[in-house]
Amino acid sequence: MERFIFLDFDGVLNTGRYQRELQARGETLRDALGPRFDPQAVDALRMLLERSGARLVITSSWRTAGLAAMRHLWRSRSLPGEVTDITPFYMFSAYRTSPQEEPFMGFTPGCRGLEIAEWLTRHAEPDASYVILDDEEDFLLQQASRLVHINPETGLTPADARKAGYKNSSK
Repeated sequence: MERFIFLDFDGVLNTGRYQRELQARGETLRDALGPRFDPQAVDALRMLLERSGARLVITSSWRTAGLAAMRHLWRSRSLPGEVTDITPFYMFSAYRTSPQEEPFMGFTPGCRGLEIAEWLTRHAEPDASYVILDDEEDFLLQQASRLVHINPETGLTPADARKAGYKNSSK
């Protein structure tokens, strides 16, 4: 069975705690690619990827730079796993239940839930398992059981990773 992790960056890998820690040590908050990611959150993601075997799909607003840029970021920072894809980005949310259908223009501009639903419709098997890691909650009701709501202060923790692994293993 296919397994996917839909991953946000800000609040999940880029944390308030780590940014303050860097600032207190007088270190730079950014590198050439953007804000630096919290090593503890990255380790929790590594643990989740190793245990689940899931593939990463980026939902972060950073994805507007494109798939090649996300893959470059991943390699440059030696992050765990591989970026499989990015979700579409809609200024005005579009959603379709099959690739042949005309899109329904949604009423929630930029709703990540609709973007994830569109990606799943186009790229995943109907029985695919997935989990959403995000510090926000702009998702569809039917996705609520798949969301692991991350505290943006601490980012992804080992406890969140365990919870995500459990959600990803069930339909």
